[in-house]
Amino acid sequence: MRYKILYLIFVFNLIQTYSQQFYTNNGITEFDGSKAAFEPIRATNKSCVSIFDLKNGKIAAVININEFKFRLGLMQEHFNENYLESNKYPKSTFEGTIENYENIELIDSFEEVSINGVLTIKGVSNSILAKGYIKKIGDKIELKSSFSVKLSDYNVKIPRIVFKKIDEEVKIKLNYSYAKKE
Repeated sequence: MRYKILYLIFVFNLIQTYSQQFYTNNGITEFDGSKAAFEPIRATNKSCVSIFDLKNGKIAAVININEFKFRLGLMQEHFNENYLESNKYPKSTFEGTIENYENIELIDSFEEVSINGVLTIKGVSNSILAKGYIKKIGDKIELKSSFSVKLSDYNVKIPRIVFKKIDEEVKIKLNYSYAKKE
């Protein structure tokens, strides 16, 4: 709980304006590092914290690495201890903006957008550009996105014994439902 409060403070400091903020603490982030013909290496995290500023299109998110859930406990253990070292790097962050946000009409159907920002994993930060979809329904905003990252870009090393099973390029999907922050 203490870490969640610290993460929230971090996220609040990333976006300075408070008048049009939307918030979620149960955003869903999924990743798939599977290679064809081998067992699936997939995980889901349903407790991602994110803020979206409707006024300027800025987004900030914090993901607790140890909250990713795998179908096999051994995969989860290896993921946390060997690959992402969640004891040393407990969170991943994203800070970015929806490009040309001022030209987007938020309506009841999804509109395609480009999201530009910085993703930090294991203390390594890289710029990313991702396609996404956004819509507003009443006082909620839905944001979906999918993109890929190379594990080597974030100093994630795949042991030689399993490099044929784990894809170097991991697919990430986001599905965040924001509510107005009062």
